[in-house]
Amino acid sequence: MKITLQEILNKLRNIETSAMDAYYQIPETDENENARSYSDGVRYEINKLIEEVKEINNQGYTIS
Repeated sequence: MKITLQEILNKLRNIETSAMDAYYQIPETDENENARSYSDGVRYEINKLIEEVKEINNQGYTIS
């Protein structure tokens, strides 16, 4: 199975949206502070990965 970098970007953006939705579903209480922090960390890492894949895609690289 071959997948393009653009397809990976699209999937990552879908994951990013789901992570954002999950983050905003966690109530803002002291008990949930760690959960919100971990969820926010996931969103940050996904965003970094999206930026890295975009950069690779823009440079014309392909994957096989």
